[in-house]
Amino acid sequence: MSVAEKFIQQLVVFDIFVMLSVNCGVVFSSGVGDGKIKCLETEREALLSFKRELLDIHGRFLLGKMKDLIKIVADGEVLDVRGPSGHNASVAIAPLIGKISPALQELKQLKYLDVSYNQISGGIPDFLGSLSKLEYLNLSCVGDDFTTIPPNLGNLSSLTTLDLSCNGFLSVNNLEWISRLHQLRYLAIGYVNLSKVTDLLEAVFELPFLQVLSLPGSKLPDVVPVVFPSSNSSMSLSTLDLSSNNLSTSVYTWLFNFSNLTHLDLSGNALYGLIPDAFWNMKSLQHLDLSRNALGGGFPRCLGNSSNLKFLRLSSNNLDGQLPEIMKNMSCMSDSLEYLNLEENHIGGSLTDIVANFSSLRELRLGRNKLNESIPKVVGKLPSLGILDLSWNKIVGSVPDLFLLSSLRELHLSHNQLTGLTESTGRLSKLEKLYLDFNQLEGTISEAHLFKLSQLRELDLSYNAQLHIRVSSDWIPPFQLDLIHLTHCKLGPQFPNWLQTQNNISELDFSASGISGDIPSWFWDQLPGLSFLNLSYNDMGGNVPDLSRKMSDLLCIDLATNKFSGPVLKLPISLVTIDLSSNMFTGTISFICDNFDNLGYLDLSDNRLSGELPHGWTLRSIVHLNLGNNNFFGKIPNSIGSLQTMGMLHLQNNHLIGELPRSLSNCKKLRVIDVGSNNLSGETPAWIGNNISDIIIVILKSNRFSGSIPSSICQLMKLQILDLSENKISGTIPKCINNLTAMTEEESTMQQIKSWYFQVDDEGDVTINASYDESAVLMWKGRQFEYSSILGMVRSIDLSSNNLVGEIPVGITSLVGLHGLNLSRNNLTGSIPLRIGQMRVLNFLDLNRNDLSGEIPAGLSQLSHLGVLNLSYNNFSGRIPLGEQLLTFNKRSYIGNHGLCGYPLIEACFVEEQPQDPTLSDEDTFITAEFFISMGIGFLSAFLVVSALILNRRWTYGPIRYLEFN
Repeated sequence: MSVAEKFIQQLVVFDIFVMLSVNCGVVFSSGVGDGKIKCLETEREALLSFKRELLDIHGRFLLGKMKDLIKIVADGEVLDVRGPSGHNASVAIAPLIGKISPALQELKQLKYLDVSYNQISGGIPDFLGSLSKLEYLNLSCVGDDFTTIPPNLGNLSSLTTLDLSCNGFLSVNNLEWISRLHQLRYLAIGYVNLSKVTDLLEAVFELPFLQVLSLPGSKLPDVVPVVFPSSNSSMSLSTLDLSSNNLSTSVYTWLFNFSNLTHLDLSGNALYGLIPDAFWNMKSLQHLDLSRNALGGGFPRCLGNSSNLKFLRLSSNNLDGQLPEIMKNMSCMSDSLEYLNLEENHIGGSLTDIVANFSSLRELRLGRNKLNESIPKVVGKLPSLGILDLSWNKIVGSVPDLFLLSSLRELHLSHNQLTGLTESTGRLSKLEKLYLDFNQLEGTISEAHLFKLSQLRELDLSYNAQLHIRVSSDWIPPFQLDLIHLTHCKLGPQFPNWLQTQNNISELDFSASGISGDIPSWFWDQLPGLSFLNLSYNDMGGNVPDLSRKMSDLLCIDLATNKFSGPVLKLPISLVTIDLSSNMFTGTISFICDNFDNLGYLDLSDNRLSGELPHGWTLRSIVHLNLGNNNFFGKIPNSIGSLQTMGMLHLQNNHLIGELPRSLSNCKKLRVIDVGSNNLSGETPAWIGNNISDIIIVILKSNRFSGSIPSSICQLMKLQILDLSENKISGTIPKCINNLTAMTEEESTMQQIKSWYFQVDDEGDVTINASYDESAVLMWKGRQFEYSSILGMVRSIDLSSNNLVGEIPVGITSLVGLHGLNLSRNNLTGSIPLRIGQMRVLNFLDLNRNDLSGEIPAGLSQLSHLGVLNLSYNNFSGRIPLGEQLLTFNKRSYIGNHGLCGYPLIEACFVEEQPQDPTLSDEDTFITAEFFISMGIGFLSAFLVVSALILNRRWTYGPIRYLEFN
């Protein structure tokens, strides 16, 4: 059937259903079988008015059946128009937009009303309080217009269910009216600001039949009721959700009086201290969630059979102690507990034999703790266990024989220190997820480790550098994988032939796995549903075909650091990440003019690409753009300024000419700009400082920029790296340079410079949320280094090889966080600022080939981190300061300064002749040169006499004593 035919069929279905529903020709109800007309004329008009007020601009009426929009059951008792994110989220429909028509009050028999997850304007209508038969009312997640709650909702005396959740703009000052809803069983006001409500508990306590109270994320005040409810009030409460509020331990004073609770959620609060023993006295409790708090200390011991808990989550707290003791304290629930989550605590020790007593366990999550030792074999004696998570610990040894875990579906052992894997893993026939990444596994994974894993969907063995994957070339796996990560494993050198049997893979990561040679042509046609592909850091080659149709669902492709060649053909426009860097691709990049609306990361650096940069830039989501180290020529087009989401721009090492486009000033989010090593000209752009306040790295080196350094540079409070070297810049260094705030802090606030990019689907959900570490190539100590993982810690200024004049600003010594300062090969005059000694973290200082003069400040010897110093070819004079750090430099640091003396130069420093004191009398003039000669002869004679006495053993002690004591 064609698309047009389906469309027409849907229209027919829609029209027929509207006619049946609205005209009430047929009533869909199990209680009405005669098909008689039941609707009144007023009700029919009310439904038509209701429909007219709700706009369906996304075509929901055409894509689904009318009954998914409106259901009229038994004389209009039920009206359900839930949006796509409600209970019917699987239905591919769009939310309705509009108001709730006042005509709805004509439906006198209405018992069920659900308009949740739509975009409803006009607020909560007052007339809803007149629907006296209403038993179910759901107004959750309906839009920003719902700001107040009409108190007359308290008139709905028949109401059993009320849901007002997820209306963030709802302003609630009192909830006294809730106390009048005596039939209420279910009340949900989650993710609504209730911080000003002080009568909530009193109102709730007046509801005798209330069973479920859901108040997550509602900024509840930390209040304690004055009088606890009487026995005939809401003591029937069985489910209480107070998660994601800021409640402290004062909540305990009234909480433990609810003895009938079966489900209690206090996660995401501010609970602290020890876990109260009183939780074990709540004998009906089956579900307890205390995660994401600040609970600490050990684990309370429960006695006898006081607990019927099936679900216990205590993750993300400060619990400590040894796991064996904790499991022993929980022995009272060994027969009931099915779910145990102690992730993200400080629990040490090892898995204990006691765990075998918890035979009902279905999920055991102990990740992100301090467990050590090995995994005991007793873990294999939990027949009901479906999920075992021990990741992010320090567990050693081999993975034990687990084949008795016949129900195991997920095994998470990532980020440990495991060294071995037995073949018994291959017999876990129900296993769906196997994560062993970031361990120290050695040896070989063969077919025997995988031969019965017919249900396996996700396999991650990444970052086990000594693990070999060896299977026969004709092996047919028993599974169909969705995800496979073998990063940093020894998978190569041949491309795995068994991949031909896999048809459902969505994520494939073979990076740094030792594969070489051309990728077989069948691979590009094999995985049409692939969304993530990473083959980087291998030795693969060949041409990449047109993937725009072969892999139309692809979101991320990383082929970096290989030997791929040929032109870059069309790629799927769905891509969010493209990294083809460090290959041998040739030709132009015209493909980038396609509508890559979601592309956030594009790296084509270190290739052989050429041509002019495109003029039609449409990358409206781009964050990182790297075209460096290619052969692009011509001017940088003005249209590049339209990339207003761009944070990183790399165009270095090309053949670009002309000025840096002023349109880049529109890119307010720029944090890194590197256009070094081109043929760009014009004045140093002042707009960098005037328009872009968040920039961290500015590299304009090795171009032909002229003019002076604009004072606007001083406005860049976040600037950490400034490189204007090897240009034709003249003038003076701005005196305001001390305003570069980020360089005035000795300790860096970040190690990496990270940027995030993400993709949002049509429903507003984030489908990809990725980050990357920015990198930059800097000249350091005379050599080029690429910084990435520690780039955020580097702070340097390089203004070398220009035509700068004037003195070094005194304020530059305020940049005490500076690691590198290069002002060499200019025409600077004056002296080195005396306070240079306060730049304590300075590691690299180069002032060579200027016209600097005066003495070298003694404070220079205080720079204990100084690793490179070059003051050569200036006009410095006087003694080189003494100091332990300066003694490590050789004469090359000082040559070309004819007035300098002292170590390490061969020129010695003579004692300067003191000027004669004018107060001396004539009698003092006998101190002449002859006097000094005579005095020297006297000292020499005395020295010879003493030496002779010392060499004569018989005379040694007596004369020396005489000399010492007389």
